[in-house]
Amino acid sequence: MNTERQRELLRRLTDPAAVFPGPLGERSVRNPATAYTSPERFQRELERLFRGLPTLVGLSTECRQAGAYLTADLGGVPVFVVRQDDGTLRGFANVCRHRAARLVEGCGRVGRAIVCPYHAWTYALDGRLRGMPGAESGFDDIAKKDVGLVPVRVAEDHGLIFARAGEGEAFSVDDALQGAQAELADYGLERAELIDTRVSELPINWKLVVDTFTETYHIPALHKKTIEPHYHADRWILDSYGAHTRLIGVRRTIDAEFAKGDERERRLLPHGTTQYLLMPNAVFVHQIDHFELWRLEPLAVDRTRVSTSIFAPSAVSSDKARAYFVKNLDILLGVTNSEDFPVMAQIQRNLASGVLRDVVYGKQEPALVHFHASVDALLAAG
Repeated sequence: MNTERQRELLRRLTDPAAVFPGPLGERSVRNPATAYTSPERFQRELERLFRGLPTLVGLSTECRQAGAYLTADLGGVPVFVVRQDDGTLRGFANVCRHRAARLVEGCGRVGRAIVCPYHAWTYALDGRLRGMPGAESGFDDIAKKDVGLVPVRVAEDHGLIFARAGEGEAFSVDDALQGAQAELADYGLERAELIDTRVSELPINWKLVVDTFTETYHIPALHKKTIEPHYHADRWILDSYGAHTRLIGVRRTIDAEFAKGDERERRLLPHGTTQYLLMPNAVFVHQIDHFELWRLEPLAVDRTRVSTSIFAPSAVSSDKARAYFVKNLDILLGVTNSEDFPVMAQIQRNLASGVLRDVVYGKQEPALVHFHASVDALLAAG
């Protein structure tokens, strides 16, 4: 985020008309409990959102070299993206054309070819079938050109990689970001370095994971002994970009910026937690001096696999520096895993019990309201 944009956003907090808590949304809304518990609705979300929309797979820095790959699950469709010899990316269904075995796991590098672990069918990086070791004569009536890997649409820009499992025309990252690219491009994510990724499975609906990041209202109560002393929980900066949202919570250290007489010296980023809620599957965060990426994989209506990654802004040259970022990830997950997600698990069980017909989102939770309104609108649009 460039410095002029930071100063522009800071002016909102110093505007004489600003009131706290705020800025408030237009109205409170009610959301049916079934939004979190209905298996039928969950299936529609998988098909229309996770398969139908461009989905953030990861950062370019995670697969820089030829043969490097990332895997993802897009609404139940296993996919992977792989770096080509010419530096471009291609995406494929993560499924062998022989007997549908999974080809690669997690992330890594395959070298010159992709080899199925089941029968060793071998594919070029561009998806062409190169051979069936030890069985060429057994498949001599099958044309290799007809059993290449199934392609998946992929787009890369601004250091971000998106993929879409569903059929449709090609798309760009700018198309997917709907205006948020103006800020995200300024972070220089092409230079970032992955430090660590942790994966967990939570007994909650995928939207409850996103809900965790949509408001600061819970900080004084839920995080009273951890992060509350460091934050102004009654003020935030909010913008929407189509279905996406950017919410900035501000640290108390920001008061020192307001004390600077010359506005040109003021900076927002070191004093804010800047969260981009990228529909449907990701929360990308700038935090003081690093980046965090939460990637969601819905497994069932009440179960979600969550991958949490931390990135340094540039290459890390020492074990001490790497340990610093790892410690930040430990602190982050220490709070979310002991405070946020246990409450979300309780909420999931409570909603499944049927005791409530709906939940209430208040005017001081505008990012929460926008997120669910966007989900509903996308489901209605088909």
